[in-house]
Amino acid sequence: MNKVSPITALNLASPEATADFARALGSQLRAGDVLLLTGSIGAGKTHFARALIQSLLTEPEDVPSPTFTLVQEYETDRGPLWHSDLYRLNSPDEIEELGLLEAFSNAICIVEWPDRLGDLAPVSSLMLQFSDGPSDNSRQLDMQWTDSDWNKRIDAALTMTSGPVHGDEVADFLATSNWNDAEATQLAGDASSRHYTRLDRRGQTAILMQDPDGDTSLFATLARHLTHQGLSAPHVLAEAPGLLLLEDLGDGLVAKLAIDAEAEKQLYLQAVDTLVALHQKAAPSRLPRATPELLTQSIDLAFTHYVRKYELLEEAQKAFGPILAQHASPQDVMVLRDFHAENILHLPDRTGAARTGLLDFQDAVCGHTAYDLVSLCRDVRRDLFPDTENACIEAYLAATDSDPEAYRAAYAVLGVQRNLRILGVFARLAVTHGKTRYLDFLPRTWDHIQAQMTHPALAPMRPIILQLPAPEGDHLKDLRAQCPTG
Repeated sequence: MNKVSPITALNLASPEATADFARALGSQLRAGDVLLLTGSIGAGKTHFARALIQSLLTEPEDVPSPTFTLVQEYETDRGPLWHSDLYRLNSPDEIEELGLLEAFSNAICIVEWPDRLGDLAPVSSLMLQFSDGPSDNSRQLDMQWTDSDWNKRIDAALTMTSGPVHGDEVADFLATSNWNDAEATQLAGDASSRHYTRLDRRGQTAILMQDPDGDTSLFATLARHLTHQGLSAPHVLAEAPGLLLLEDLGDGLVAKLAIDAEAEKQLYLQAVDTLVALHQKAAPSRLPRATPELLTQSIDLAFTHYVRKYELLEEAQKAFGPILAQHASPQDVMVLRDFHAENILHLPDRTGAARTGLLDFQDAVCGHTAYDLVSLCRDVRRDLFPDTENACIEAYLAATDSDPEAYRAAYAVLGVQRNLRILGVFARLAVTHGKTRYLDFLPRTWDHIQAQMTHPALAPMRPIILQLPAPEGDHLKDLRAQCPTG
């Protein structure tokens, strides 16, 4: 297992502070160092790279973005430096053609859009993720590395920095929790600002969650609520502002285990049991209510970012509001909202409803019982085997004595509402933040909308949906053209 540092999070309070730290880090670089820069457009990557490069140049010169050239080469007082932007590459096979693999060994390399490298990224790379900070001109910089050689160099750069750069409190938090001597492995994150690290302390593991922009106290409160009901949310081991140390529920993601029709059906029916248990008790009183008004408002991005049909948005909300009010008003249960195969775990050592591990619930609301089931079975990230969805609906109906006709109407209505919202959210993530991988989910999202629009309850929405283009051909090409390239 690679020893990965806990994320070192810096608050760069101004553009000057960003440049100051870039110059300080630049003073610690040498041939063979690779910096992987990620972050949305405007997050500070280019500003950081330009300041770092200019601090090392033997002769002053302009430092343009390599968006179109792919690579810019410089001579510095530390040897050759390559600044690359891989956004326009289609596969890792093109990396070798650029000469980057050789440069990784004999030059300082700064790589933007490093996800294009695939598994070609050197394991000794320094990973730098940029995001918006708490104030207008500030930036958040999260750094992580596997090579212990970076330890002293990062400390030296921080010591040299004269501007307002502040390390986070992770080290103190882990020391207070007696986890400071653990090995750390970074885990995959999501579309939010959250970061996850698995800590291994002599065979005992825990998860460090860092969420500088979120309400970790709410996550902790809801986790305790769920575990009090006998469900398998992570136990909170320690907490501080922006930081949680959580029970490690393992790696048994349902998305990875549902490899055939029978395995999928059993795992999904197990998840239905968890929803049934969740719905037997009222939602926590502090949760916002998913009212028809709120649900209607949240389809707006489909008409402002997926397409720009502002006049159609008013028409859609006017038609959809009464449908939601009739079929999907809140039923005072806790709705987790992102209840799908990549957010739930199979826990074979537990029994009953506790066999499904819950990972994502900080955006929970008080709403309708059908919402999480449609989230599970109309998943925009994966296709289900043909019989799974109906088996889940029938199992839920049998366990709850719900009215089948009313429940299926709510299921269809909430499915269209949810997927219209996702259509807009994913388009915005791509067009505004450069997260183009979300465009790959749009065709499946669209198919879910089309399939569920056939329900009679949604008849008033059909003429409106017919005016939206499918995510294919020229429209998908146009969305990709709008995506930032740096």
